[in-house]
Amino acid sequence: MDQTCNDPNVAANSLHDFECICNADMMVKMVDGPATCVDDECATSPCGMTQTCTDLNTSPMSTGDFECECGNGVKATGMPAVCNMGTNDECMTMPCGTGQSCLDPDTTAMSLLDFVCSCVTGVGNNVGSPAACVDDECASSPCGSGQTCVDADTSVGSTGDFTCTCTSPKTGSAMGSAAVCALDECSAAPCGAGQTCDDPVKLPSSLLDYTCSCSNGAMAVGAPASCDVDECLPSPCGTGQTCSDPNTASNSLHDFECVCDNDMTLRAVDGPATCSKDECASMPCGMGQTCNDPSPTPSSLLDYTCTCGNGVVATGAAAVCDGDECANSPCGSGQTCSDPNTASNSLHDFVCTCDNDNSLTRVDGPATCDKDECASMPCGMGQTCNDPKKEFGSLHDFTCTCGNGVMTTGASAVCETDECAAMPCGTGQTCNDPNMATNSLHDFECVCDKDASLKAVDGPATCDKDECVSMPCGAGQTCTDPVQSLQSLTDFVCDCGNGVTAIGGAAVCEVDECLASPCGLGQSCSDPNIAANKLHDFVCTCPNDASLTAIDGPATCDKDECKYNPCGAGQTCQDPTLTLQSTHDFVCTCSNGVTATGAPASCEKDECEDEPCGKQQTCNDPNKAANVLHDFVCTCDNFPQLTAVDGPATCDKNECAGNPCGMDQQCNDPVQTLESLHDFTCTCANGVSAVNVAATCELNECDADPCGDGETCSDPDTSFVVQHNFVCRCKSDLTKTKVDGPVGNCPMPGETRQCAAMPCGPGQTCSASSDSSSSSDFVCSCDGSAITKLNGPANCAVPDGDECLLAPCDVGSQDCMDPNPSQSGDFVCTCRYGGNTETGASADCGSASSDSRSNSGSGSDSNTNSNSNSMDSDSTGSSPPTPNSCKSKPCGDEQTCSDYGEYFVCTCDDNENLRKKDGRAECSVGKDNECARSNLCGEKQSCEDKDEGGEENFVCSCWESDMKSTGSAVDNCRLGAGNNSDDDEDDDGGIPWWVWLLVALGATLLTCAMYAGYRKHKMNKENVSLREFCDTMPNGEPSEMHQPHGRNIENVQV
Repeated sequence: MDQTCNDPNVAANSLHDFECICNADMMVKMVDGPATCVDDECATSPCGMTQTCTDLNTSPMSTGDFECECGNGVKATGMPAVCNMGTNDECMTMPCGTGQSCLDPDTTAMSLLDFVCSCVTGVGNNVGSPAACVDDECASSPCGSGQTCVDADTSVGSTGDFTCTCTSPKTGSAMGSAAVCALDECSAAPCGAGQTCDDPVKLPSSLLDYTCSCSNGAMAVGAPASCDVDECLPSPCGTGQTCSDPNTASNSLHDFECVCDNDMTLRAVDGPATCSKDECASMPCGMGQTCNDPSPTPSSLLDYTCTCGNGVVATGAAAVCDGDECANSPCGSGQTCSDPNTASNSLHDFVCTCDNDNSLTRVDGPATCDKDECASMPCGMGQTCNDPKKEFGSLHDFTCTCGNGVMTTGASAVCETDECAAMPCGTGQTCNDPNMATNSLHDFECVCDKDASLKAVDGPATCDKDECVSMPCGAGQTCTDPVQSLQSLTDFVCDCGNGVTAIGGAAVCEVDECLASPCGLGQSCSDPNIAANKLHDFVCTCPNDASLTAIDGPATCDKDECKYNPCGAGQTCQDPTLTLQSTHDFVCTCSNGVTATGAPASCEKDECEDEPCGKQQTCNDPNKAANVLHDFVCTCDNFPQLTAVDGPATCDKNECAGNPCGMDQQCNDPVQTLESLHDFTCTCANGVSAVNVAATCELNECDADPCGDGETCSDPDTSFVVQHNFVCRCKSDLTKTKVDGPVGNCPMPGETRQCAAMPCGPGQTCSASSDSSSSSDFVCSCDGSAITKLNGPANCAVPDGDECLLAPCDVGSQDCMDPNPSQSGDFVCTCRYGGNTETGASADCGSASSDSRSNSGSGSDSNTNSNSNSMDSDSTGSSPPTPNSCKSKPCGDEQTCSDYGEYFVCTCDDNENLRKKDGRAECSVGKDNECARSNLCGEKQSCEDKDEGGEENFVCSCWESDMKSTGSAVDNCRLGAGNNSDDDEDDDGGIPWWVWLLVALGATLLTCAMYAGYRKHKMNKENVSLREFCDTMPNGEPSEMHQPHGRNIENVQV
């Protein structure tokens, strides 16, 4: 109940004067009825429908303390709150500053400093104040794989100051772009002591080319050399061991033997033997401890002792010297812990001291530091607590005061008047309080109703006398209490009914003596009377002869102990003495001769069941007979040739010995112990590594055929760590490419641009090649005949089909032969110097034909005289080769030079797509350079990207002409290759353009005559151009129909 009732006058003629007092507030009371103790002001909804009301004090004496709260957190006491105080968008004052955006998630007036400033350029944000913006150029990974990037200034607006540094062991750095890395393999000292290392090519792409040279001249490439030395030098066995090398030949290694000087039975091959017997040598005790090995022998292990400076000693392990009990903070908050003796054998002596009073301490537990005793509310409901001295030295001096003036010091006051009102005596007793004064407590008296002489003060009296009331005897027993008095206890009697009784406790009525199996194996037991007072009457009967019995013990049944086959299957039993007095003397014999007396023999013992070999070894017991022991064999799983009998084998610990990593990978086993396996690391030359397995060094993304139909795939960097960089290119249009995905919508092979340009000429049909791997190939077929040619006009009008009549080979340096005149395109061009040949096209004679190729590789008029001289030398049949342009190493160390006769080309070693004619290529380009991605320009063309930020802005330039193209490769560089020789070939298979001019006129015979006349009279003698020769034709200037396939002849230098 939450109210207390008080009747000031208990006289029968004084009624309706009782008083109800609220316990929560004793000032609230009511006479002759219940008081109103709770008055919730929120019951009338004073805050309105949209606000939450809370009455902080529901006492009727407390009004106007209710609280109204809006959904946005605005509060008011004693009245409805004003929820809508207007809006306040803090971003209106632009608090974030320049280059940052502002967002105020809550624009109410009560929500301040919650705006968010975010960097527009760079990275960073902050709440309530401007953000610190960071623009780290390294975030876009400008350095690429195998390099680290550091941005010296990450402030916004600072660009181009990042530094790329090659990761070890590579060297090199650059600012503002990726570094060109070098790798000196000798820096890792791979050759070993006494050998000289030399790395001829210090590039990451050239690995394992270093040489190791011994002082005696022995040498090896990519690995340490074998120098043929005595393996016992310099002392591989260590102190206390003798080394012997039975064979010091260079092809006989790892056969030296180490023998312990103190025990010659302890030895090892190809490494130090285990000789140390002093366990203290490995310093097992730890810092500050003294180690002592009393018996330093191999057979006596773990007997060393570790002694601390404070006397603490441990055997076979490091001692725990310091046991600071304060480490776990046992004193709690506001106290300081100190341990006067931190020795591990000195415990429970720590001291807790109050921080605010050093005089308050306690040993082995927290001290009592509280000052205000009233803080714990010790007085109880309705009482006032007062602590006059809030000091540590003055405890238990608080006072508890009741509303009626009753006061108690050091404990809660007892304010009630009649102690019997709580009925403390219980049923069957009468309570009497002789003095109901509030300051007279604990004097009430409880009197037994049936015996007034039985009473007690300040508690219930003991009135019960019948002990059987609590049913102490248990189920099925009768309880009798002969004397039911307090002075006569534990005299009750429990009766089982079968004559068994017990006084003062439950009786044990029945005991079946056979439950304990007293007769033994093979005998039956019977108890004729299981009454608890009838013991030692059980009977044991033999199973094979019921006449053999015994009372209160096993019977004597059998003389031959082998009769019941005690030995088990597969064993022979023999009882040498068939007497009752001689038992357990039978002998069990196994088929392998193993015997046992008085029990079955253990015929077999597989010693491998106890796993004696340990991990990573296989155990085999060749003879499992119990009398043949210590013959098990342990075999190493990783090297089956390593075995041991009657103990674990010594297996190889270096996992790299089996070359698990494969070709061109470096293996490292950091912990070479049997307990630490599968921890070897395989590392590729490009830095890719893997643990416990060979690493995947390269991944050619094109192997998965990701580009789709009609497209080719190229992977410029097949390193496993560089992915998603493969390039798909349309076979039919090499200008259409896409990185990390198929191009899609490539033109069909029949839609090639070569056929669109009508390259075959009149009377021929152009079609895409069906049996060529290149989608740019086309076939010209003569109408009405089977003559065809790949990538050029077929020879349909040549007499007898001999294509050499049209001089398709370089007449200055090559000879022509047509083995099959009926077939087009099978003529053979053979270089006069060097012997190189080519079928169906002019041969590449290299420097031997530099004079003639200078005519076709330049379009300037200044080559006219040199061309004339070349033609003159052709007629003599001799043209000396020009010197190799690459001999002077014009490209440098990190580029490869290729000689093409009259010019050379430099190609970057780390990216073959970057190359330049007659000069060093620019190898250090940015990641956005289109030329570095793939071979965009094709063969014999250079690529240059002057605007690395744009797309398809690269320029392709032909090596052998002045033709260029932006955003795509030049279709055919030879269209722009001009000279003054009639042997100049166009892009239609090596046939001169003026032949097709004559074919268009339909004058086959006139063609031969004009060709011969032009060759002899105009070119060789008069040194005039073909254009001048054509001007003498009857029709004047060549008309459009005279030009091959509609091409503008003005674009061809002749």
